[in-house]
Amino acid sequence: MAEAIPNLEVDIVVVPFPHAGHIFPATQLSAHFARRNYRVAILLPSSSTAFASPHPLVRPLQIIPLPDPFRVQAKPLEDALDSLLLAFFARNTSLLCVVVDDMLSGLIDTCLAHSVPPVSLFTSGACAAALDYVSWQLDVDALPDSSAAVPIPGLPDDIALTPADILSTRHRPFGGPACPGGPRRQRGVEGADGAIALLINTCGDLERPFLDYVSKAAGKPAWGVGPLLPDSFWRAAAGSTGEGEVRSGKEFGVDVKELVQWLDAKPTGSVIFISFGSLVAPSGEELAQLAAALDDVNLPFVWVMQPEAKASDAMGQPTESGGRLLLQAEEVAKRRQGMVIRGWAPQLLILGHPAVGGFLSHCGWNSTVEAVARGVPILAWPVRGDQHHNAKLVVRHLKVGCAVRRPVDGLSSATAVTKEDLASGIRRLMGDEGIRRRAASARAFFAGGFPESSSSSLDAFLELASSQFRPGFSH
Repeated sequence: MAEAIPNLEVDIVVVPFPHAGHIFPATQLSAHFARRNYRVAILLPSSSTAFASPHPLVRPLQIIPLPDPFRVQAKPLEDALDSLLLAFFARNTSLLCVVVDDMLSGLIDTCLAHSVPPVSLFTSGACAAALDYVSWQLDVDALPDSSAAVPIPGLPDDIALTPADILSTRHRPFGGPACPGGPRRQRGVEGADGAIALLINTCGDLERPFLDYVSKAAGKPAWGVGPLLPDSFWRAAAGSTGEGEVRSGKEFGVDVKELVQWLDAKPTGSVIFISFGSLVAPSGEELAQLAAALDDVNLPFVWVMQPEAKASDAMGQPTESGGRLLLQAEEVAKRRQGMVIRGWAPQLLILGHPAVGGFLSHCGWNSTVEAVARGVPILAWPVRGDQHHNAKLVVRHLKVGCAVRRPVDGLSSATAVTKEDLASGIRRLMGDEGIRRRAASARAFFAGGFPESSSSSLDAFLELASSQFRPGFSH
């Protein structure tokens, strides 16, 4: 694949993990660099989908083999990317740095071996990075009480963890370096050893104590440079966003005009929006329980279902396609005031519509940030990995949402969620005025557009990268 690298001079190479949830923020980060007059190459999966560069100085190179996200082995992917980076190093003498996705931290060693400063990019938030680090540092067996929450020194008291929290959220993609095909390094804060800095898809207004904790744990700057959403989103400080401008390259499973007309006919704050992302959803039985709960609460809803998403078991592992549940959801929609969208949906447009009063979400980071930025309360139903950490941020720290079940410690439980849990959670979310007020206040963080703290962090990072320019770089 090295032959696919053209002879072009760039200042920064960005290497996202080849999945939409990582490519989307990495693309926006590239645009921020370009607007500061830096030339950027971003390595993307080879696919038939056209990629629109967000800026003339961003050069998309669609040359990474596109893996099955459920079967990808990290080491072969990192090995393939090695050859691409080596081609860049050989042909390009002006590289300031290579920004490497946290999921591909083995590439940090490649950069260090060739005296190119590496930077670690976390496409999730700082709370998730901090809690992931903590969960591997604590000795669960040494904790005094198996059920008591343990405060974490350096983190807010409302993020205290129980042993169950810690064990259920220990998640190593690809199984870790010891597994066949596993990554060359662990991901996370420890895996960023050797990087000159960490760039995190968040901002100080939202996660300052967690950014400070990660920086101290890593022993290097950890800058919040997000949320990494497009300019069209930030320009729309109020009202709905034209989704066609926001996420190009995806065809929606609904006519947007018809969707808006449907939402316009609903009372303000009356609609519950439901979406679990594109990879892993709750188990098939749990989604059946959700359909029954929607039948019971009889509120208008928009339910986005991805036929390719895998239903999961209670521990968050993918098991089966969720496509068979579409018919059940559509039957409920016919009886009640519902709409089911198959495939991709204009999520930002939906979240920005005044009729939407709550968001039942898996708490993937992109969805979490979009809801917070729109002031929409969240009913947290995490499935695996960092989603549990994001849910704790939403429910315990920001207090802009609630969990699908009580107590909040149930967020980490492997016990299946029931119809009663869901019906109670939906009613609680839609009727809690305190949550509604706090969600509206959180929206004010972003009322002025892209956060000034993140803009300053980007400038500080680029100043550091320029000072580490390759001829004088030493690790």
